[in-house]
Amino acid sequence: MKITPVALIIDDEELVRMVLKDMFQEVGYRVLEAADGQEGLEVFSREWPDIVLTDLNMPKMDGLTFIDHLKQISPLTPVIVISGTGNVNDVIEAIHVGAWDYITKPLQKLECLEIVLKRVLERSRLIAENNAYQEHLEELVMQRTKELRDSEVRFRTLFESANDAIVLLRNERIISCNRKSLELLGCSEHEFVEQTLLSFSPLKQPDGGYSEEQLKERMAKAMAGEPQSYEWQYSRHDGTFCDAEISLNRLELQEDLYLQAIMRDITERKKAAKALLYNARINRELEIAQEIQKSLLPAHPPEMPRLQMACRWVPATHVGGDYYDFFALKEGFFDVVIADVAGHSFGSALMMAEARSVLHARVGPDYSPGKLLEAINKLLYEDLSRAELQMSMFYGRLDTQSRMFCYANAGQSPPLLYRARDRAFVELDADGMLMGIHTGVCFEEQSTRMEDGDILLLYTDGLTDAENAGKAFFGVNRLCEVIASHREQHPDEIMAAIFQQLAEFTGPKPITDDLSLVILKSLPLAQQS
Repeated sequence: MKITPVALIIDDEELVRMVLKDMFQEVGYRVLEAADGQEGLEVFSREWPDIVLTDLNMPKMDGLTFIDHLKQISPLTPVIVISGTGNVNDVIEAIHVGAWDYITKPLQKLECLEIVLKRVLERSRLIAENNAYQEHLEELVMQRTKELRDSEVRFRTLFESANDAIVLLRNERIISCNRKSLELLGCSEHEFVEQTLLSFSPLKQPDGGYSEEQLKERMAKAMAGEPQSYEWQYSRHDGTFCDAEISLNRLELQEDLYLQAIMRDITERKKAAKALLYNARINRELEIAQEIQKSLLPAHPPEMPRLQMACRWVPATHVGGDYYDFFALKEGFFDVVIADVAGHSFGSALMMAEARSVLHARVGPDYSPGKLLEAINKLLYEDLSRAELQMSMFYGRLDTQSRMFCYANAGQSPPLLYRARDRAFVELDADGMLMGIHTGVCFEEQSTRMEDGDILLLYTDGLTDAENAGKAFFGVNRLCEVIASHREQHPDEIMAAIFQQLAEFTGPKPITDDLSLVILKSLPLAQQS
């Protein structure tokens, strides 16, 4: 009867445990769960699972402490670390403490888990084989000559089939090796046997220490009965380098002393670790870029008489091409703008920053909304064309005395104006093409009056084009329903309701375009913002 393997998943996030549980069950495992390291130790002591997955950052007992405790009671149980992209140093420390491998959040493909499982289970199998080999080797050399000859075939089969390199040394010279050793160092048996491990080492190791000094020290300790485990860089005959995890142990065979070196190729793992560190640095730089871009946008709208306002920016990646701004002008005018540079890359973000600078230099009562869009298009046309980008922009100006709102549009999603008196929505659109397509373009100006209780919403298409798992769009109608149902509330509460509805609609699916929203609510004379 086939025994079902058991996996223990330790993570304080129930959703992560649920996803991993489904994946493990799909590949034939019975799954146990724990929410922190302390609970994980209790479950392990009762059930003794075959493999353990643990998060690093958890309450009560974190992952590193759990691994340390587990290695004391079951050192050969495979442990896989569940890591986020910001936990690079913790992952490396976890591997040093005793973790066997790691996976990163979010884990969305079963194939990724299967690759890690295959690697971990293969290592577990090899450790068992190597332990069996070492024990068996000591028994073989003490048997009679005939028994030794009879057993040699079995030993050689095990020796050669191991996926780790195994080398036997006497007086620092290589006297025997398996096939994997030759593959690791890229040489023939004739070129390898009778040589020293130093002859396959570069002058210096990656830590800057001399190979000869370090190797002599480790061999001396191993011969004194102190097993050595360390990482080592070898130089192949073709001039390339490989990294290996070394286990160096003393063997006493028929009153003679030998050194056994078991070498595991970790070249790809080292490359992966470097890539992980590199990605962490890139992510940090992107976070800095996001903070810089965020600083270019108003953190809060200004306070204006008879107006309540709210604004929010959510990039699809670290940086994006969305932009909004407010300008309180002389003579009682208040301007608002929202724009969207196509894409959500560094190029879009840089163009957005340039557009902001140009706009700040031109804004004033001398430019009407339409004329202002003409000037901006003319100034940015060459840069937009060279970058093969287009930009949409809506610009509006409110006369705070008469409540007349004059506006022009360059291909931007038309803002929605909720008429409190009619309880109906109007789209504020005006003719005008995207910026960056032609120079010398004119933009139509339109105007309307904002009455008491009216709500104006400016937004980029990342909101209405957001999709759920069924590929349906969030859409304008759903947006109007949210605004209408919260019309009596402050714009901050309307904004929160929109994003709550958006989150419920899209579910776990990430947004694919930047989102920017600006909400203005007109107040009666008796009520101030």
